Amino acid sequence: MAIRWKSALAAMLAVLVLAAGFAFPAGASTEIGTAAGDTFSFLLSGDPQLGASGDLAADRAGWQASLTKATSAWEDIAFLVTAGDQINNAGNAAQLEAFLDGAAAAGLPFRPTPGNHDPDFLDSIDGLPNLDGYGNYWYAYGGALFMHLNSNNDSFGSILGTVSFLCKAVAANRDAAWRIAVFHHSVYSAASHARSSDILLRRIAYVPLFNLFGVDLALMGHDHCYVRTAPIKFYMPCEGGTTYITANSGSGSKYYDLQGEFRYALAQRQDYAPTLSKIDVTPGALTVTTYRMDTMAALDTCTISK
Repeated sequence: MAIRWKSALAAMLAVLVLAAGFAFPAGASTEIGTAAGDTFSFLLSGDPQLGASGDLAADRAGWQASLTKATSAWEDIAFLVTAGDQINNAGNAAQLEAFLDGAAAAGLPFRPTPGNHDPDFLDSIDGLPNLDGYGNYWYAYGGALFMHLNSNNDSFGSILGTVSFLCKAVAANRDAAWRIAVFHHSVYSAASHARSSDILLRRIAYVPLFNLFGVDLALMGHDHCYVRTAPIKFYMPCEGGTTYITANSGSGSKYYDLQGEFRYALAQRQDYAPTLSKIDVTPGALTVTTYRMDTMAALDTCTISK
């Protein structure tokens, strides 16, 4: 992996130069569902990872409880976004059924992301729009562009593929009010993986790309804790940069302890309870509010304005 990352990073500077001068071609947007307007709400879950606790029945119950509480409390939820590791063991039919049943019981369409525990998860889902050969896909909804990236990919070709994917997605949605990236491996976290070399290398690769392509909000999982950064531009806090959210487990199947204070974190916490984030979208603002789902207490909120 290290060798592949060295190859990818060696090419990244050249890729960024090429992408910066890329003339975006015209393209038509493909929308998922129908939005009544540019104002809507969606849910974010970090790793449900059903089966991770060793008690699938308990994980299933926790997942269903979080989603049904959310939809009971907020009737305006358009869909659910999961930031990877939907299940603990790739290809496990019982875990997949438990995940799907939770979303179905809540009546929520969902948009999954490949994680390191379920890198082939998208193969189980039909009809994902604009899906490329690397496991990246995009869709537009209510004036927002969503770009799901397969952050399991670390080869030279896949990094180039990610750049190409971002070019095409942004080109096809020039007028999107918001650009939102979703991927699994949190590049700004505070728990077990926060200082891992592969995470730092992903940070090096992704952050300038997101700045180049005008990503407003990055939604991540992997580290089973909650973190919110200041807006970041080229690795520094900067107004108009990308805000990074690391989501905790939506099912309560597994948590990681925090590993100290991190300067990039405006908020970091581990409540050892299932959490979901409700994200409200308007033409002028994105508001992210994260809730502890057993008590429905709001743990953190922020607003990104334009």
